Amino acid sequence: MRMTAYLLALGLLIPFWGLALLAWITSPGWSAQALDALTAWSGVMLGFLGAIHWGVVLATTPAERALLSGDVRHRLVWGALLVVLAWVAVLLPWTVLSLSMLFLLLVVSWQVDRRWLDNLPVGWSYQRLRRLFTLAAALALLVAIASWIRPLAAGGGA
Repeated sequence: MRMTAYLLALGLLIPFWGLALLAWITSPGWSAQALDALTAWSGVMLGFLGAIHWGVVLATTPAERALLSGDVRHRLVWGALLVVLAWVAVLLPWTVLSLSMLFLLLVVSWQVDRRWLDNLPVGWSYQRLRRLFTLAAALALLVAIASWIRPLAAGGGA
């Protein structure tokens, strides 16, 4: 199961990196579409990460939940709030602002996961997988943000 989870997580990173790199190598029109697609993908992935908290609450026994830090209601609220915040970020009118907010939400959600999901009753480390996914996805978002800012810098120097 661990290998399957890692392979799927790596597969979910392909759109992050593919779209971020596409934004660098294509014309401005295609670059804008790639960044819009990346914005939507990032929002979907944050919704997925928020849903993990619901899954933990719904799939664990009361004894297992007692091993976890944080109130069950807080976990459910956080999972729903992350989805709402990601949706708001996707709807923002400026791509760079959307991507920046999604980047921050990704990092903040990782920190919440580090705190609340540290003692998951599983035989392998969710935290290791989450760290790998977050670092790779966050770096792709930074690359995408830089691609958006690049034409502004080039135009300002002319």
